Amino acid sequence: MMTAVSDNRSLDGMCNGVALTARVLAVGDLYAALGIYSHVEPAVRSELETVILGTRRQRLIVAAAPYAPRNLLDALSLGADDGLALRLAKNTSTPASALRRLMAQCSDPRARRYLASHPNADAAILVDLSRDDAIEVQQAVAGNPATPGDVVARLAGIDDALIQRAIAASPAADAATLAKLWDLGDDWVKADIVAHPNCPATLLAIATSAPDVRLRRKLAANPMIDQSALERLLTDPDDSVRAAAVRNPAILGEEVDAMNEASARVRRLVARRPKLSADVIERLARDPDSWVRRWIARHPDMSAELLAELASSEEAEVRRGVARNSSCPAHLLVRLAADPAPWVQAGVALREDAPAEAISILLNTSDRDVLGALGRNRNTPAQRLVAIARHDDADVRRAIVFNPAAPREALVLLAADPYPLNRAMIVGHARLDDAAVADLLDDPEPQVRFSAARRLARHGNQPALKP
Repeated sequence: MMTAVSDNRSLDGMCNGVALTARVLAVGDLYAALGIYSHVEPAVRSELETVILGTRRQRLIVAAAPYAPRNLLDALSLGADDGLALRLAKNTSTPASALRRLMAQCSDPRARRYLASHPNADAAILVDLSRDDAIEVQQAVAGNPATPGDVVARLAGIDDALIQRAIAASPAADAATLAKLWDLGDDWVKADIVAHPNCPATLLAIATSAPDVRLRRKLAANPMIDQSALERLLTDPDDSVRAAAVRNPAILGEEVDAMNEASARVRRLVARRPKLSADVIERLARDPDSWVRRWIARHPDMSAELLAELASSEEAEVRRGVARNSSCPAHLLVRLAADPAPWVQAGVALREDAPAEAISILLNTSDRDVLGALGRNRNTPAQRLVAIARHDDADVRRAIVFNPAAPREALVLLAADPYPLNRAMIVGHARLDDAAVADLLDDPEPQVRFSAARRLARHGNQPALKP
């Protein structure tokens, strides 16, 4: 790894990326060139293209790169052979203009299937591909959320289970299309139909008392059903139906009462509801199922008295839940900072509102989970953050990346980290100076060089760069 460059030139003197561009062109680095391409003048881009697209191997790399600029991907679609076309069709960043061109010149069903499922495919592309002879292409069109409603209605008549299930979940499927599909599809299709927000009321009514559990379960998850039907499903004999009803965002948490609920599975979901009455919270805090208590321990409406009770639980995960609760009092955080379970201590260490006394207790730890949590906490002393940046565990060191208050010494250590992911991620840290970023232009990892070049180009001002 290069050491930081220092000379008498200031950052402010290196404007417009001239030095950076010259260096990238001189070195001929494909990834650094991709990083600066979108941030330079059009005349300079043509020079960079000789570096980026110089060989077939490079063109294949760029065609598959989701971070490649869209106009480069568009240019690559001109006269693309089958191998290049397939990579472009699979790349989620390829623009609609390139997709249209590929559709006109590519007969490979695999590539056309990727075009049909592409997030940038527009209505015109999807209309044309919906008439493709290959059933897998039609299936992909049916599953694309951008497919227009008239195309969805036409595809609903095709006798293919995958198409029918895709249409049943399509946001463009209207009530008429879903009613037509109900008569054609199997039970799986019907289950997807009753989960659709546009499902006709007549079909919702049928599903409410359907003998097939799949239909009732899917119906219970539909936020468009009326409250009376939802309340009925909350008492369904099948716990998977009741569980789906509890998760439904249309039901008010205060209306959920787990007093007579025999299924721990359902009570766990009740405990995760954002709004619950005080009585329900108290009952769940004393539930015999430890997972119920784990979830309710995190509930923001939990009283201080109940939090203190759960903080004494024999279950470390329950105590961890208390430590992560936003309503946990400061004195309990201090107590939990000295908990015998490191996982509980880590829950406190993640909190930036933890009192200084709690942080002081945690500084004595050697546990990796606790150190990783302290590494993210802006209130951890700078000297300790530097020590974390030198830890032998790459995951512990990476915590520094997420700390907005990390000192420069810790950031520079991460910029020279032996683990490539850590170097790639630290490039984006707001407090890492451009001189340290410039060192990473010589990194052996392509993604690191790309990220470093892009950041320097975005800033516009570059430090002195080695030739």
